[in-house]
Amino acid sequence: MKWYEKTAKYANTILMIFVAFFAAVLMICGLYVLNDIFYVNRTSFVSYDLLKYRPIPTIEEKTYTFSELKAINSDTVGWIEMFDTNINYPVVQGRNNLEYLNKDIFGYNTLSGAIYLAAENNSDFDDWYNIIYGHHMENGAMFSDIEKYLEPDFFKSHSEGILQTVNGDFSIKVLACIHTNAYENIVYQTQDDEANKYPQLCEYIKEHSAAHTDLPSSMDNSMLLGLSTCTDATTDGRIVLFASVQPWNTATDGNAAERMTLTDDKDDDEPQKLKAEGHKLGVGKWSFLNLMCVLCTFLTLLPTWALKRKFGQFRYSRKMIKELEERKKDKNQSKNDIQKSEQFISDLNHFIKKGRIGLIAELLVLIISVAAFLLTEDLKGRMGIRDKWTGVMILIAAAALTVDFICLRYRGKRPDEETIKAS
Repeated sequence: MKWYEKTAKYANTILMIFVAFFAAVLMICGLYVLNDIFYVNRTSFVSYDLLKYRPIPTIEEKTYTFSELKAINSDTVGWIEMFDTNINYPVVQGRNNLEYLNKDIFGYNTLSGAIYLAAENNSDFDDWYNIIYGHHMENGAMFSDIEKYLEPDFFKSHSEGILQTVNGDFSIKVLACIHTNAYENIVYQTQDDEANKYPQLCEYIKEHSAAHTDLPSSMDNSMLLGLSTCTDATTDGRIVLFASVQPWNTATDGNAAERMTLTDDKDDDEPQKLKAEGHKLGVGKWSFLNLMCVLCTFLTLLPTWALKRKFGQFRYSRKMIKELEERKKDKNQSKNDIQKSEQFISDLNHFIKKGRIGLIAELLVLIISVAAFLLTEDLKGRMGIRDKWTGVMILIAAAALTVDFICLRYRGKRPDEETIKAS
């Protein structure tokens, strides 16, 4: 074969390897994006399981408190529901206003993020003005329904809600809904100067509101709440729903437990099942790299691209042993040729025995890899790139490759036709 033909052959091999690697990267990225979309759509609305941990006022023997939600995430500070809307979520508070922008209550990275109280506010909602943030999701989840409050009819028919905190339950009465931007200080600064700031804020609300009721002259007997979300039109555009918040009064607000969205009685074992680990590990419930390690271990045992070559070498070795045994019987063979044939036979027999041990070892490693993945990963949960078991899974895959390299690679001289004729 001429040099340029060899060069073309090697170049073609390198190109195919690059194309295969690039295709694998694209496939991995595509699968990750699809998984993320699925997770966002599945978890952006409050789940039935999470709703079981919602605190409710003490009635009969039901005494659900925030202790269970705080066991899921210690940053939980409340629960908000606007009646007859999709706004029905636990409220968390991060160290800053970016922490829960793209992280849910379980600590998993997701585009839907969480409903969170401004980091500048006190976690017990005792400020005169509190801001709660939430994303505007295309599927109607999180704070998307706030946009509907720009319509006067919706504003009038969905004017009430409930805010639950560690200090008790509070009624929400809608006051106004405005268009603004993310850099408007009068809206997004929660300084203590109520006497000066509240009148300015009232004037701003009246000027920019799409719908509003009579604003109270002061917040002496209540707290002002702002629910903020983004708009579809611009990156810095915001919609803010303002409401007054007062302690829940059964006489005027009705029975809180009857108005809230609740589930049936809970299973006592479920709090442990729902305990989040995402905010501790920063990863998902199952790792894509771990799955790739399992696949790598499987392909080491059963290489789809070289299955015939890998297992065909045992058949070839037995064939060569048989031919060499026949050649030994030839009386025309010299003593040196017979010795060479015996050496070939010994090497081939050793390779066959070593190969059988290697196949058994690879099968055991594959079983260990699959068992480790199934015991440590939860495929029903969030996918992540890696987790705390990834190092172990890589070592298991490396063990399979090592066994394959040591036990299933023939290292003696090859008794091909030219070698046999020369001997």
